[in-house]
Amino acid sequence: MASLEELKQTRLAKLDLLKEAGMDPYPAKVPRDLCLKDAREQFADFEKSGKPVNLAGRIMAIRGQGAILFYVLDDGKGTFQAVVKKDVLDPKLFDLLTSAADIGDIISVTGTMFTTQRGEPSILVSSWAMASKALLPLPEKWHGLADPDEKLRKRYLDFIMEPELRDLFYKRARFWDVSRSFFKGRGFLEVETPTLEVTTGGAEARPFTTHHNDYDMDVHLRISIGELWQKRLLAAGFPKTFEIGRAYRNEGTSPEHAQEFTNLEFYWGYADYRDGMQLVTELYRALATDVFGTTKFDIRGHSFDLAADWYTVSYVDEIRKQTGVDVLTATEKEMMERLAELKVEYDGTTRERLTDTLWKYCRKNIAGPAFLIDHPILVSPLAKANHDGATVQRFQVILAGSEIGNGFSELNDPIDQRSRFEEQQKLIERGDDDAMMPDWEFVEMLEHGMPPACGFGFGDRLFAVLVGRPLRETQMFPLMRPLNAAQPNRKEQKYAVVILNTGAHMEPWQELNAVAHLNAAFGARSGQELFYQDKIITQDDHKIHLNIKHAIMIKVADSNAAVKKLKEQAEKAGLEVSEFTREMIMTTSDKRVIAETKAKPFSDIEYLGLLMFGTKEKVDALTADLKLYA
Repeated sequence: MASLEELKQTRLAKLDLLKEAGMDPYPAKVPRDLCLKDAREQFADFEKSGKPVNLAGRIMAIRGQGAILFYVLDDGKGTFQAVVKKDVLDPKLFDLLTSAADIGDIISVTGTMFTTQRGEPSILVSSWAMASKALLPLPEKWHGLADPDEKLRKRYLDFIMEPELRDLFYKRARFWDVSRSFFKGRGFLEVETPTLEVTTGGAEARPFTTHHNDYDMDVHLRISIGELWQKRLLAAGFPKTFEIGRAYRNEGTSPEHAQEFTNLEFYWGYADYRDGMQLVTELYRALATDVFGTTKFDIRGHSFDLAADWYTVSYVDEIRKQTGVDVLTATEKEMMERLAELKVEYDGTTRERLTDTLWKYCRKNIAGPAFLIDHPILVSPLAKANHDGATVQRFQVILAGSEIGNGFSELNDPIDQRSRFEEQQKLIERGDDDAMMPDWEFVEMLEHGMPPACGFGFGDRLFAVLVGRPLRETQMFPLMRPLNAAQPNRKEQKYAVVILNTGAHMEPWQELNAVAHLNAAFGARSGQELFYQDKIITQDDHKIHLNIKHAIMIKVADSNAAVKKLKEQAEKAGLEVSEFTREMIMTTSDKRVIAETKAKPFSDIEYLGLLMFGTKEKVDALTADLKLYA
């Protein structure tokens, strides 16, 4: 089998044949009277008139031989058969077509319509021109682009080879057209709000961060579709607004999660979550009917009908029913013990994260269509509280075990909002990357008065669930790691090496302690460069931390002098260095370590270990003769 490069060279030779024959292989325009879909629909009229017509498309198949050939053309709107006969087409053009045109080329043909003996509408070609000569072949129909990542990375080829996939995106466009018309028809104003924010709000997620050069400050890509901005508009006298836009979340990928996606959020002044539930029911039914032509769906083992009565599920009661845990009264320890019994991994040990994990375990058993209501106040920092003071006026759409939309009776009490933001700030300080950033300017706006309102958001996930595909497959060009970035350049690859001093005769716990402290000390100095961790997400929404960015190895040196020499060499080479001495393991008092170290000359300081970090080339050069820790 010829290699890809050999095939390309063959096609380059055919390119030269076209040029030698005086045919431009990449013209600015070619004859084309109508698309192939219209040609098929109007075929009877063209056949009856006998008038010449110009068609164009990509060659998807060639069959036949000798004096008659059949070409299947595809222009993205439809397919059509072109028949080439040697006694009809000019001999020079016939020879040029058969010798220089390949599957994958885009050509224009001129001819008259007729029906073949097999009843296939066709065009009998009397002239042709090259529209675009393909230098690389299309994937083989049955075996090409078998790798799912490669299909997404080369999406243009995926669309060429799977026409039904193109239909998916016409349907997706219809999905957003229907959504926009739905809200405009009910008096909502479409707005645009910032995508770059100083403080992200409206969701719990880690943002992407960039730097604004002119203002010399860090800003974040938004994680919601302008929730806190649209609420400012409510206060400003715009009672009904909506926005369709892109949101960005620096999180892991799963069948229902992507780092970049389209959502819609609406805000409705002087309405509450019960009003929102009715409006959302009408919206989802309209989307199902107008986009999919049905309200009945079978997804992931669940069946539901959006035209049926929607029922409500109580957050607290449902968890209690399925797990026996009352999340309003149970301790964190009791929650963790129950999750362990259920063999469910939990992401974080705060009450908020444990509660959320229990719910995610339960929701997969709910087919819907249902509204989840009465969430604990802890997991809903922007929703108005119920009279019980423990739960909120929030509603989420549950379909096929997934959360497909989220709304509230919006919190407009500035004192309550400030208190909840303070709780979120405490979570951030405890290391919760997904906690919501407090927006104190938003609280100030509430102090000026915002009317009671209902807000709701939904988007790409709903479309993905209804078409039964993973979210990223419903995005034309999802973010993919480039192939050449899968392995970093060895000259630029960095890693850390811990060198333990075996001459210090440490006990096992002391060796472990030294390694741990060296890594922690270095992490505190170098921050995200070494210890940044993203999260990957399982199908049922459990988060797993990825490994840290750079590798860490442990090697040994046989004396204090050897470790000190390595320290000197590493610093001269410009490497990052962290140190751990005997004084540091003898006490947890920094003051005592400082005092004891200051009382000794450097020659009397005993190094238990050293950590050096930098490019692999430099680190290897200094540690190549050291043995790995065993």
